[in-house]
Amino acid sequence: MPSPYDPRLDGLCVRIAASPLHSPILIARISMLLEGGFKTLWGSSPEVAPYAVTSGEELELRGCKSLLLVLATGGTEAVALEAVEKAKEEDVPVLLAAQPYANSLPSLLEVKPLLKGPGVSWIYLGSLDPRSAEALRTLEQGVRGLWAASRVRGSRIAAIGPPSPWLVSSRARHEDLARLGVELVEVDPIEFARYVAEESVPESLGEEVLRRGEVLDLADGEPKKSLRVYQAVKRMWKSRGLDAVSPACWWFYKEAGANACLAHSLLNDEGLVVGCEGDIPATLSMMLATYASGKPAFFANPAHVSRDSLLLAHCTAPFSMGLRIQFRRHFITGGSVTSSVWFPEGSKVTVSRLDPGLEVLRVGVGIIEKGRPEAEMQCESQMLVRMPGAARILEESIGNHYVATLGDSSEALRVAADILGLRLEVISP
Repeated sequence: MPSPYDPRLDGLCVRIAASPLHSPILIARISMLLEGGFKTLWGSSPEVAPYAVTSGEELELRGCKSLLLVLATGGTEAVALEAVEKAKEEDVPVLLAAQPYANSLPSLLEVKPLLKGPGVSWIYLGSLDPRSAEALRTLEQGVRGLWAASRVRGSRIAAIGPPSPWLVSSRARHEDLARLGVELVEVDPIEFARYVAEESVPESLGEEVLRRGEVLDLADGEPKKSLRVYQAVKRMWKSRGLDAVSPACWWFYKEAGANACLAHSLLNDEGLVVGCEGDIPATLSMMLATYASGKPAFFANPAHVSRDSLLLAHCTAPFSMGLRIQFRRHFITGGSVTSSVWFPEGSKVTVSRLDPGLEVLRVGVGIIEKGRPEAEMQCESQMLVRMPGAARILEESIGNHYVATLGDSSEALRVAADILGLRLEVISP
């Protein structure tokens, strides 16, 4: 099923680089195999020209929002470097791809030490057979990473109110956001209150939402109060052209009598990345993880950590991540409504976080051992992850909130980190 976070292929330019002595038959075959791979993954393919680029001067980037440059043969080192420089001049991120034929890999190995600075990354396709699961996964991870970095650059993230007062280190500076091409849109909470007050929620919407799970306990006026917040955030998202939102959650509860937890669960499934507590670094982490995986992310507190396991907990999660959903009062306030999402046990999960200075992307991959709420005095959605090296989260802290997406998207995040100029830290034993 298509995801609102899948890559837009219409802005992706795919070019094939080759030495002047190349075989046209090889280029046509690579073109055909790439198109087959894209169609297998996404049902369609960007245009893959069945001819080779043999110099940087031949590379045309008009209309390109990103570039996948496949090295078809050896002797393409100069072409690759010229292409990267030309693309950087036009602010087009580049993904270089090598493959196991015609000395393609040696060319990448020779070029790779010179790929300095943001704007470029690489993948190695172990096969060009569109039926190869490994090759398809590598292509998918590379394109998703390229897409995630492209989506972050030029994005608009709204902060509704200031960061929550307990976020003493998890605060992003405007200049650090600007370095990644991110615009922070600061929304006056009083202005947003008018959005909420103007909303009228039909009874049918509340009934439709509650049918998606089991109702355990709701505060008076719910879910209508929370759905007014949901509709207001959604209206602001559309009217202001936003890519992500981070509300100051406690302000919602104090001023509107409802928190943003239900809005968070619904909107992350609909295509808007919604973080929590005004934590902009974690919300940006969430945006990266979401587009790198093609799936909505769980924004959570590390509630317990040991040498090789991590308990993530928060009062909401996207409904699509769960096998079962329960609705109940908010864990701390006793009011409003939150959802307890039961995660699929035994599934792989990718856990990540940007540091407050937006220089380091920390990534780990684990297995969900327990996906249901069992720990007492914790938020309602809980995920116990078996992840060797998890103690690093505490020993070398870069902030509180982490984000989790189902599946292993670590390679896509590596590609995105390269392109954005972030230093990758891998959580490992």
